[in-house]
Amino acid sequence: MDIYKQMAARFDATAAPLPSAEVSKDNEKLTQWYLEHSFFRDFVYRNPPGRQGREFSDALVVYDDTLIVVQNKTHSSARTPKDWCESALDDALGQLRGSLRMITEGLVTEFINELTGAKIRIDLSKHTHLYGIVVAAHKGEPFDPYGLLRQRDAPKHPFSIMTLDDLLFTVDRMDTAADFITYFELRHEAVKMGLRPLMNDEALSMGRIAEMLPILLGPSLARVPDDVRERTLRVRREHLLSPIKEREDYKFGLLVDDIVAHAHDVDPNLVKDLESAKRLAHQVGEIYGYLDRERRISIGKKLLEAAIAARSVEARVVAHIQRSIRQVFLYLFTRADRKGRRDYLHAISAMAQLKYGSDKVVSVATEPVGTGGRSYDFICLSEKELPEGTVFPADVSSQLPDLRHMTQLIE
Repeated sequence: MDIYKQMAARFDATAAPLPSAEVSKDNEKLTQWYLEHSFFRDFVYRNPPGRQGREFSDALVVYDDTLIVVQNKTHSSARTPKDWCESALDDALGQLRGSLRMITEGLVTEFINELTGAKIRIDLSKHTHLYGIVVAAHKGEPFDPYGLLRQRDAPKHPFSIMTLDDLLFTVDRMDTAADFITYFELRHEAVKMGLRPLMNDEALSMGRIAEMLPILLGPSLARVPDDVRERTLRVRREHLLSPIKEREDYKFGLLVDDIVAHAHDVDPNLVKDLESAKRLAHQVGEIYGYLDRERRISIGKKLLEAAIAARSVEARVVAHIQRSIRQVFLYLFTRADRKGRRDYLHAISAMAQLKYGSDKVVSVATEPVGTGGRSYDFICLSEKELPEGTVFPADVSSQLPDLRHMTQLIE
């Protein structure tokens, strides 16, 4: 399954941009569309305006606490790609520095997503990770772009340089927000340690980063058990060295993708406050986006089992706990009508807070397999809704698995 087929099958994804007479604009649109593959349309801002209506950047990703500024350059001269790249990088990195400065100095504080109409206000107490990417669209033999940089060119914030084909390779391999951001950070740290990613050879860069993983991940894995450390290194290495999309079980992860894609699909007839519902939908999309592909595949298998089983029972619930951030995920499959399933979802969400000892619960409800259509209801809790000592109704509490029976879904 390649990016073009996957995007064509995704709910509410934008269509692949068509070529025109303006090659540089085409490449900007491809850059934006590629980013949508990993981040979904809600979190990619296309040619956002900055001060006085001037273009802030060619693309902008605003995802939870992470902001990625993207500048795109297209090779359109008779010079060799390497000769052209030196001046193009100087220009692009200057623009990148300027855009990041406007953010850090509070000169630009709000962006509007032209596809969804949603406004995002930049808050540096929340958006603590500011990154940059220069995408140089050109063909040619691989070469080291970092050797062309002068010391003054480098922004103060982490940044990467790659070609448009490199970006396509990256989003096809790192096709969730969690995987993309993790790879960006690993790549940047590897560059600081001496790695020089070559233009038009991202596969080689990923292989070299895979070799460096014990060093790159050493600090973050220093206090974890040996078996967890080895498993983490193995999974990360496999993801860098081989396309996860070639795995037979990859398709199960698309069930979680479908939830993320539908999160912003708010029905105004079912909510009292449309703007609040849209803000909640955006938050839900961010939370689910932090599930990397490996987690999505594991969860997706459980979801399909529950979705099939729910055809013959009143309801079936799957619970998943992301231990590192104490985030509880609940997935409810039921034949109940929309009001009934929302009430049920609210009840088990509040009970899950007490049962699993975490205030952070995000839940989704949908129909069993084969019942026609696909709609979703979401609930996101951050404060306890029930007092300690509350007695759970047996028919509801029995749907929440005991921790010792769900260890395969605890991370």
